[in-house]
Order: sequence, then structure tokens, then C-alpha cells
Amino acid sequence: MRIFLLALFLLPALCFGQAVKQTDNLITIGTKEILPSAILGEDREVWVYVPKSSDGNARYPVMYLLDGKDFFHSVTGMVDEMSSVGKAPKMIVVGILSKDRGSELTPTYSKFSRDGMVDPDFKNSGRGEKFISFIQRELMPFVESRYQTAPYRMFVGHSLGGLTVLNALVNHPALFNSYVAIDPSVWWDGHLIIKQAQKALAQKEYATKSLYYATSNTMEKGMDTVRVMQDTAYANGNVRNHFQFREVLRKSKNLAWAWRYYPEDNHSSVPLPAGYDALRFLFKKYELDKNLNDPTITVAYLKDHYRAVSAMMQYTVMPSEVTVNMLGYASLGNKQYDRAYQFFKMNLENYPTNGNLHDSMGDYYLAVGDKKKAMEAFKKALSLEEVAETRRKLKQLEVGQ
Repeated sequence: MRIFLLALFLLPALCFGQAVKQTDNLITIGTKEILPSAILGEDREVWVYVPKSSDGNARYPVMYLLDGKDFFHSVTGMVDEMSSVGKAPKMIVVGILSKDRGSELTPTYSKFSRDGMVDPDFKNSGRGEKFISFIQRELMPFVESRYQTAPYRMFVGHSLGGLTVLNALVNHPALFNSYVAIDPSVWWDGHLIIKQAQKALAQKEYATKSLYYATSNTMEKGMDTVRVMQDTAYANGNVRNHFQFREVLRKSKNLAWAWRYYPEDNHSSVPLPAGYDALRFLFKKYELDKNLNDPTITVAYLKDHYRAVSAMMQYTVMPSEVTVNMLGYASLGNKQYDRAYQFFKMNLENYPTNGNLHDSMGDYYLAVGDKKKAMEAFKKALSLEEVAETRRKLKQLEVGQ
């Protein structure tokens, strides 16, 4: 296995605030991995983004992103920004680079393009099932053995990539927890995926699955979304097909889904707003429904909220140590000592090996005048991590003995 750094000299505004490493004049946002695939009979390249965290034991949901070379930069920036403000979890992003989209992103063989004409780009079409097998049997084990992953997987794709996402949802629903299909090529092979979805989504159990479906405006000027359903013009077929898929979704069994039409975006521009909206939809219950300065926030409230988040994510999710520490120090500043203690105690129960949190508990004991316990807390913090400020506070207490 060969590992290279993926470095970008300049980041556009989209990635402002991204958790990145900077060395001299290089800004690094991910790692390039080369994975030998026995299933595909070739080496495959993936780009991996890992969020920055002060907790070395943290595990993260994984987003598998098709056409990674096109979307890795914008999507990792979005994920970082939304997680930093609490609207989505921190995530690992695995950008899968394409080699032959017409082959690996088509689930069945067909030599015809959307207009019904023979297209040489599809001469090797129909390797999509083999590509899904590569993701399931080789890529996922590779990622999960090398990175700190949580048992939550998201699948994101655009155009033929969106078709691949829908194929996974319909024919391999156990592979992912959530699916994002952006302007998917549902016209492929005589609209086969629509026909398959009509049967599968109405019969299979999708109670723990979610789908965000986005479609752009590719209609002729003057056409609208009401008349398009009665229209037969080829140019308006894409939008018409997407509306047909919406009707299939309305008859689905237990699937949590959202479908959105973007009238101001075309096929090329829709991935950016759709990606943002998808994260908002899929993780709408993730964010606290109270402001952090709300005095009614209690440890019990946090436990209830994250119990619900854990049910949504299907694994145990704990509140961020940073968030809880902020609540603890705010309470300490307001001389609400018992409230502060409860927050600091909760943090230590959740993250017992985090030296900074033991330091915070030491600050609490200082505030209430318990120097002995403050010293114990600072010593524990220093046994986990040497920090000059913690050492200074401990020395002051020792001198005063």
C-alpha cells in the first residue's frame, strides 16, 4: 500500500474554517490511498479526510463519496463547517476516484445514451454490481481497519453516481444507513431503476434508512413543473423522470426521504447546494434545540437529546467534550457550582482519558475552595498530558501548602 499526501496550494472560500494541517506553504486536507482490488483487477485510488479532534479515541461516521476528484474539496469543507457548528457529526469522507464512469457506475449493460442513440462511452457498461462488490468487500474493510470508524455509512453520488446510489438503496439496502442521490441518471436502461424501486421500496423494510434526492432544472425555457408531466419533449425528460421517482418515494414503506427540485441550478451546479441540504435533512435531529446560553440546559437534557441522536445514528453518540466544557465553565462563571460540577462530571464519565477535562474539574475544585481535590485533578491531568498551564496551577497549590 502506498500513501501520499493530498495537498492543495490554495483553498477557495468553501473550505474556510476546515480542519486542515499546514506545513510551510502546503495546506493538506486528506490522504491519498492506493488500494489493490482483486475484484476489479486493478489498483484504485481513494482520498480520505479525517476530522480534527482532541479525543484520540473518537470514532466517526463514514461518507463514501463517488466521483471523489470532483467533489472531495467542497464536500469535506461542508462537512467540517457543519460539524463545527453542531448541525452534523464529524465524519470521515472517503472520495472514490472514477476510472470509467460509463462502466463502473452503470448497474446493467446498455449501449444507449438518454437520447436513445448508441454511445461509445457505454461500450463497457454494466460493471456497476462488481463496483458495489468492490466497495462492500474491499474498500469498506480497508477503511474500517485503518481509520477510527463508527457503524454509520453514507453513500453520495451525482448523475451516474446518483444512479449507483439508488441501485445500492434498492438492491443492497443493508450496505448504508443513508443515501444521497443528486440528479441521478434514472433514465438508464429504459428507466430500469424506477421500475425496480416501485417494487422494492413498497415491499422492503426501510425503517432505519434515509434518502435525500435532488434534481436540477434541465427543462426548456418556458416549461414549468406542472406542465412537464404532460409534456413529451426529450429535453424535459430528466425532470419528468425525477418527478416520477418522487411518486415512487411517496409509496415507499417506512423510508425516511426528502425530494427537492432546484429551479435555479443545472446538472453541473446542483451538487453543491444539494450536498448542504442533504446534510441538513439527514442530521436534522442532531443539533441541540436549545442555545448553549439557555440556563435550562441540564445534564438530564443532554442525556435525553443524545439518547435520541444515538437512536437516529444507530450507535452510541456522546455530546462533544468541548460543548459540555463550555457549559461547565459558563456555570462556573455564574457561580452555579453544582451545575458546573454536573457538567464537568458528565464529561469525565464520557471521556475519562482526556487530560484537559481533568484540568477543568481541577478548576471547579479551585473555585469551591477544595485545594486537595484540585491538586488531585491537576495531577491526573498531567499524567495524561503535559500542559504548561496545568503544571503552573499545580505548582502554585504546592507552594501554598
